[in-house]
Amino acid sequence: MTISKRSFLIHISLLGSLWSFGQGFSNNDYQFLLHLESISAYDEGVFWLGQKELVLGRTDTTAFHLGMFEYFRKNRASSIRFFEDVTRSNLNFWNTSRFYSGLQYAYLGDYGKANQVLMQTDSLSELHAELRKLSLAGLSLLDHNFERFESFQTSFDPNYYQLVDHQQALLDTYHVMRDRKAKSPVIAGVLSAIIPGGGKFYLGKIGQGTMSLMTSTIFALQAYEGYRKDGPKSASFIVFGSIFSVFYVANIWGSVVAVKVENVNFNKTNHDAILLHMHIPIRLLCK
Repeated sequence: MTISKRSFLIHISLLGSLWSFGQGFSNNDYQFLLHLESISAYDEGVFWLGQKELVLGRTDTTAFHLGMFEYFRKNRASSIRFFEDVTRSNLNFWNTSRFYSGLQYAYLGDYGKANQVLMQTDSLSELHAELRKLSLAGLSLLDHNFERFESFQTSFDPNYYQLVDHQQALLDTYHVMRDRKAKSPVIAGVLSAIIPGGGKFYLGKIGQGTMSLMTSTIFALQAYEGYRKDGPKSASFIVFGSIFSVFYVANIWGSVVAVKVENVNFNKTNHDAILLHMHIPIRLLCK
């Protein structure tokens, strides 16, 4: 098995740093952690901190940095577990861990827990207080709680350049979500049952609706012609009637599914945008 030069140097550094374990968490240890983070050596950071804990036990410093390394590795549940071990003994670690933990819960879709964790943050500064307000507003949008979002949004402070673009982005997303009239899968299915392609017209897919209507009409006319000439036992009536039935049922089902997919995609697009505008300020201001 070959070992890259980068990996070899990292492991040599890890071995060298282990000699200081009995001396507590030193400034050199902290600088070494920052170095591992700067070169994206997250696996090595988790290993190193794990070894450190064997000597020192769980401390706010080790718990916080283990949470950060797991966050960088996108192990959301693991990062939350470490962040939640951070105590108020170090208010900076406490605050940052709560912002990141709340963000991770939001990504996992547990909005109630995310709200609970974000509410635990301390207002270390007016900027951090505004960041909490922005995060809670974004969380309200994710939960489709427009009334709660409005209560936060009306008190947004536009004087913080780090947040103003994200405040506006959340407000724009709020208007899009609030003003959209969601399509009903049931209505789409009923319209398609009445007029083939009706559900697609309802969804705004004019081309698909026209194609469905024309195709179904052609097969229906062929089936009718066969029935008119040779009766219900004619091959033409049976073949074209069967094809029409398949297209008819498939069109109804397709319209229902199309509406559901559009609703899911709409929500996903907006949820991803909300999470992004919660995420960036936290990365920028919580270090």
